[in-house]
Amino acid sequence: MEARPRRIEFPEPPKQPEPTDLVRVLDTERIAPRDAAESVTEQLAHGGSGDGVVDETYDTRFKIGEALKASARAIRDKPVERSDAAAISVAEASAVGGAAIPGGVAEPARAAAVANARAASDGDKATMADVLTWEATVKLPTGKAVTSEVAAAAAEAEAANDPRARTNPRGVSAALDMAARHNSEHERAS
Repeated sequence: MEARPRRIEFPEPPKQPEPTDLVRVLDTERIAPRDAAESVTEQLAHGGSGDGVVDETYDTRFKIGEALKASARAIRDKPVERSDAAAISVAEASAVGGAAIPGGVAEPARAAAVANARAASDGDKATMADVLTWEATVKLPTGKAVTSEVAAAAAEAEAANDPRARTNPRGVSAALDMAARHNSEHERAS
């Protein structure tokens, strides 16, 4: 009888660098379902009945939480400022159809902005990655797609709370704007 190897070795998969280009971040976020079981899970996650009937249509529109997460990935080391917190608050309120929710993503963003204003050094400041990582998609209770109205409201809030009255070209409102443009093109193509 042939001896079995004690250990099977697999080569390490190559590590891919974290994308820094916001367009690339948004383009790589969506993954279509691979099998029927996963499709049913996706259907349930998007409000389907879960009766075993697989809906072949897949919603490729960017949701508000996904756009917030993409902005955090694009500017992960940037300290959270009042303008960022304001844009996040508007996005969260739009996602839930009213005011920002307690314990949502806007609350820690506002707290981080206040703490960062008092921080002695940049090393002590909370960053966008600290505030908006996986929580952006988990804490928002809806899968509401980003619209141009949501992006415009976030840009307005971001500029109104910025000392220079400008928006960050790679910030929260920029990510929402890109997502809204993608969603608009998606609807025109449908």
